[in-house]
Amino acid sequence: MNDQKTETKDPVCGMTVDEANALHTERDGKDFYFCSAQCQQKFRDAPAGTYPSGKSSCCCG
Repeated sequence: MNDQKTETKDPVCGMTVDEANALHTERDGKDFYFCSAQCQQKFRDAPAGTYPSGKSSCCCG
């Protein structure tokens, strides 16, 4: 059994998340992982080809 964790950063707030337990969205053929539904929704609401960033109105803000 592989218990290795793969960590990445939430593209909206920058929080480190474990890919195995994080919310997930695919865009432009790339996987993105989120610390919360709020960050995931903010990312989904951004126009295609753009990537929101910053902590304003985010879960961590």
